[in-house]
Amino acid sequence: MAIWKNKKIKILIINPSANLGGGNTISNSLAMESDKNLFEFFSFFPEKGMALTNLRRKKNIKILIPSNSNFFSILKFLYSFLKKNKLDILHTQGTRAALWTRLAVIPLLNKPKIIYTLHGLHIIRKGFFFRWFLILIERFLNHWTDILICVSLADKNLVLQYKLIAPEKIRVIKNGISIANFNKISKKKAQDLKIKLNLENKTILTAIGRLHPPKDFETILNALKLIVPKAANVKLLIVGDGPLRKKLEDKTKQLNLEKYVKFLGWRKDIPLITNISDVMILSSNWEGLSVVCLEAGASHRAIVASNIEGIREAIIDCKTGLLFKKGSFEDLAQKLLKIIFDKKMRKKIGEEAFRFIRANFHQEKMIEEYKKLYFSLYENSSNK
Repeated sequence: MAIWKNKKIKILIINPSANLGGGNTISNSLAMESDKNLFEFFSFFPEKGMALTNLRRKKNIKILIPSNSNFFSILKFLYSFLKKNKLDILHTQGTRAALWTRLAVIPLLNKPKIIYTLHGLHIIRKGFFFRWFLILIERFLNHWTDILICVSLADKNLVLQYKLIAPEKIRVIKNGISIANFNKISKKKAQDLKIKLNLENKTILTAIGRLHPPKDFETILNALKLIVPKAANVKLLIVGDGPLRKKLEDKTKQLNLEKYVKFLGWRKDIPLITNISDVMILSSNWEGLSVVCLEAGASHRAIVASNIEGIREAIIDCKTGLLFKKGSFEDLAQKLLKIIFDKKMRKKIGEEAFRFIRANFHQEKMIEEYKKLYFSLYENSSNK
């Protein structure tokens, strides 16, 4: 430890946006909860976003935001900052952030170490020609990536399959969350929120995520249409925002579900939201390793989620949650009705989920793994 006793390791976390999505939640934990005696964190956001930037400012983390959020302005901003300020490590979150970061460091003579955390390999979902164009770009730019972090074994297998980077540069560090944040919610706070949202005596179903195609919220709405004739006291909370919000609101009206659905937008009180929920829903078409699954388990809540690889590592089917056939609103509706009416099963799954998440996806475990990686890269850099 002697080599960094008198010097903090300077780390810039590059975020793809300033919203409260899963990847940003993880980077938020790293920036805010890591030892400030060992690390000095900087945070880059491509645009203003009050929720995350305010959280990090409270911890005296320096926030970097370019005056313009277009692609070339971001590159120019990052390059200028890195040229003027000697940083030890750049930690990019997701593909977009990694693209900006690696392009910005290419002209630098003294390059910081780059850690690239991949929150799901989304580029392989594109059309054939565009997919391979992006894969070739990734292969090229990964020459400047020192370590590529996969948040799931499924992602690691995809990275190896598409030969995106040398195998020895790949690490798996699974997402982790603060269990305590989801366990210390008072019953009074939960009841007050139910009253405020007019949810008393309702069976509350909650879906959290960015409102964009990969999350497939339409499947949830279609399933809800099948559920309400049999469970009329249900209420679906959709927590998040994104480009599909208007379309989803219109679909809600078309299905005559207005009185059963509340669009809450982005919320800062996710632990409180999960604690007032009876059942969580995740309908994603693909995931890296879903934070929503972890949040549900940390709240002792049952979840019904898509049966896909990135989710199967966070849910044991019929034990810590129920898995439904991806894209099948009929199967989702069937599983939801089963867990809505079987309260004993719901409680048992919630308790099993809590034990599983506490044992395998604790924030402290994740931070410790990143801490060791930061030290390792810094030591290697200092010895050159």
